[in-house]
Amino acid sequence: MESQPKLIPIKSALMKYIFFTLFFFALTLNSLLAQDPHFSQFAAAPLEVNPAMSGVFNGKFKANLNYRSQWGSIIGSDAFTTAAASYDIQFGSVGDGDYFSFNVNMLRDEAGAAKISLTKGNLGVAYHKKMWDGQFGRTPQYLIVGAQAGFGQYALNSGNLWFSSQYDASTVSVDYNAPTNEPWVTNAAPHFNFNVGALWYSILGDDFSIYAGGAMQHLNQPNVSFYDDEIKLDKKLTGLLGGQIPLSREISLLPGIVVMKQGPAFQSVFGGHLRYSNRDWWEIALRTGIFARIANKLDQGIHNDAIIFSTTFDVERWAFGVSYDMNVSSLERSTNKRGAFEISMSYTQPYNSKRQAIQCPKF
Repeated sequence: MESQPKLIPIKSALMKYIFFTLFFFALTLNSLLAQDPHFSQFAAAPLEVNPAMSGVFNGKFKANLNYRSQWGSIIGSDAFTTAAASYDIQFGSVGDGDYFSFNVNMLRDEAGAAKISLTKGNLGVAYHKKMWDGQFGRTPQYLIVGAQAGFGQYALNSGNLWFSSQYDASTVSVDYNAPTNEPWVTNAAPHFNFNVGALWYSILGDDFSIYAGGAMQHLNQPNVSFYDDEIKLDKKLTGLLGGQIPLSREISLLPGIVVMKQGPAFQSVFGGHLRYSNRDWWEIALRTGIFARIANKLDQGIHNDAIIFSTTFDVERWAFGVSYDMNVSSLERSTNKRGAFEISMSYTQPYNSKRQAIQCPKF
């Protein structure tokens, strides 16, 4: 299987091209069958991490945009790209401080020469239970449960590929008019997804909080096969832990860790940001930090995959984030340590009155 090559004058160059394209196509298949797309700025794409992170912000509604490009410096237009968008709104009040939130999120992922893609969309709801109100020395706490349901579909562009049955060794060329002899389809059947999650957080003081949560995604393990058989999408388990620790009136530390396990695949991103805020009525804040991602090589144990440099600029209602993954795995000789570039943007609509404000942790 190969992507359509440009004119290659010698056989050795053709074999080298085949090797590298097959190598990255194999990486694509591993991502497809083992692990969902992910963002290094996991806190900037909360609904991709945990349905219970819906509505955890100080405002009426929030909109997020995320974009990630990986391996572009190595494979050019065949880079792995992921784009996501979400809209999240708080709704009503139930009891003393309890409330609901509703959300919609969409994602498009595309990878490799075959343009293997995933397009999905979810609708979600979360219930926020206020456990303590901050009176009598008790710190404000919330327990949140959330669920998402939606549809997704995998697809590929077989026109960008050629197969062994089309290769003519006598002329060292490919006959694109020859049959591929492949039984697959280019669009897998649409599949239904169901995800659930829970989140707990406590506000310990000004710029001082802690949160912990977990999620289970693809509970129904849908069929995602391109062939006339069944390949189930593995359940994904996610855990996260973090908080905010004040270091001075203007500076705080935001540590965080997310751990994901899906079938045989495992990865974790952990680290922290330093956040500086002017603490004014028109707040401006800067977050900068470093994270590490570790992952498994299936049967070869855990290894350090990337070092992530991340910066986010907050201007009142807006937040703009940028990060870069520096590859430090065994691929670094081929990639020259070049990895993924990621950007994020969010907008939060404030409450009409400060009395409506809900105390939330910063992620």
